[in-house]
Amino acid sequence: MSVMEAAFRPNRAALEESPEYFWERFSGYAQTWPVCPEPLGSPLLEVLTPLGPLYAFDRTLVHFSGSETPVIVHGEVEHWEATQDTNALQHLGGGRYQMTGRVQAVLDATYFVLQVQGSGGESSLQVVLAASNLPGVGSWITVQLKPPLMVFRPESYSR
Repeated sequence: MSVMEAAFRPNRAALEESPEYFWERFSGYAQTWPVCPEPLGSPLLEVLTPLGPLYAFDRTLVHFSGSETPVIVHGEVEHWEATQDTNALQHLGGGRYQMTGRVQAVLDATYFVLQVQGSGGESSLQVVLAASNLPGVGSWITVQLKPPLMVFRPESYSR
């Protein structure tokens, strides 16, 4: 193998086969929130959650004019660690987020669902996360996510 081939050889498997497959597989974790598209055709959407706005890359190819819609919030874990019984969401700038919550479910060897509860008993945010090593169900963890945070919408998948 040449140096050039080695440089472009993927070093891990893809996390998703397609946006349609991802929606079909994880739509049970979709939640409906007000969603606003960013101006000038940006691929970013502003998802208005009880914990504050999330700026996420829209994985759906169909144009979106804005309203409440079901979305799956998805991220890839850069690092996680055990923490205390608490909930938090922090935008670290750019496409980076840090979230603290309880592991609601482990879905397979790659995916788990983190539930971050809003303050004052508000609705919780469920995030489908991918990681190379998974925490246990019921664990309280803090995760730092790799950019970008992503959202999947159903609009383009009901053809």
